[in-house]
Amino acid sequence: MVSSIFLRMLSAHQILLLVFLTSGFAAEPMRLNLEQTVQAALERNLEFKSKQEELGIAEGRVIRANLLLQHNPELEGDVSNRRLKKPEDGFNRNLPQGGVALTQEFEIGGQPMYRREAAQRNFEKVKFEVGDFQRLLRFRITELFLRLLSTRTKIQQSQQVVDLRNRLYEAAKTRLDAGDIPEVQLTTTEFELNRARSDLITLQREYEELLYRLRTELFVEDDRDIEFTGSLARVSPPRLSPSELLKAALAKRPDLAALERDAKTAESEERLTRAERIPNIRVGPFYERDDKDNIFGGKISIPLPVFDRKQGELREAQARKTRANINYLNLRQSIEKAVRSAYARFALSEKELSLYSDETVKRFDDSLELYQKAYQERQIDLPELILFQNQVIEARLKFFDTLTNYNLSLAELKLQAGIE
Repeated sequence: MVSSIFLRMLSAHQILLLVFLTSGFAAEPMRLNLEQTVQAALERNLEFKSKQEELGIAEGRVIRANLLLQHNPELEGDVSNRRLKKPEDGFNRNLPQGGVALTQEFEIGGQPMYRREAAQRNFEKVKFEVGDFQRLLRFRITELFLRLLSTRTKIQQSQQVVDLRNRLYEAAKTRLDAGDIPEVQLTTTEFELNRARSDLITLQREYEELLYRLRTELFVEDDRDIEFTGSLARVSPPRLSPSELLKAALAKRPDLAALERDAKTAESEERLTRAERIPNIRVGPFYERDDKDNIFGGKISIPLPVFDRKQGELREAQARKTRANINYLNLRQSIEKAVRSAYARFALSEKELSLYSDETVKRFDDSLELYQKAYQERQIDLPELILFQNQVIEARLKFFDTLTNYNLSLAELKLQAGIE
């Protein structure tokens, strides 16, 4: 009895310890840089996992097409009772008889070759479609990550602005107590402080919305925090001309390759349908027993294509082939427009970013501190200080927006050109 109670207490203690350790591990934040975030999405995103299963469906079609024969042999049998009569009255007897036959259907119009060709091209098409989904997912995660970094940087800057406005408010109270300024200026500094706090809350709300979207993409179920490492920077772009980028896109874009395979698949399926218009034959041996006789032989059957000559299937196959070719040509034209448009946007963002030097933010901060000190030392008035602060804050946010747009436009250019 005592030992059982001790074992129960020990088990309860182990369970509590396990829960404590589990909660401790669960509280450990995820620290991710851009590439780690992308890899986590590729490993955890359920939509991507579902897309990958389409490869299994296409592979099943390939396995089916590679079978030696598409139809299983058929075994037939029959049993009957034959009644024999003789001319004399009162004489009759039953004689059981039956037979068995084995038949196999053979394709004689070249269907196996076309079927294997269509299945293989369809598998390649699905493989490229999965690759294209991966490409779009990478861009989606990259865009979210860059926007999160941008918003986080803005939050940090906004917190500095709040601190700056708070110090200005405290300085205004000191000068009001000294009789240097009217009370309306204190009210103005308080208004500016509250507006800075409101801007900070807006940015924090935006950050949480972006974080929620990213957690959904990463399929993070628990409440662990996600810490992002890295910062926005001037990333070196690929030095390629628009024509070179377009050439790379036409050669590497998986969505274009998928449509090309789709057109080839439709072409193979059309040839398969034409081959299926030739009727298959069914041949095989049979055995029958009749009275005291054993009968061996063979039989052959050929369906006659009198009514159904695959007219509907052939029309569908032709329409699918035409549609696939049109979709391919349409995507080629769309890619050309998208690459040139993305290149133009990137060139403009690069030109705009060149207006800011690497020391831009530091000069902004130094100027704010300088004017703040000048106000505290009564060298400038409050309206002049607030005007300058607003101009500097606006310019600083403009710089971060420009840097964000530069990185986003570069990511889009790589997406459209099909390069990493």
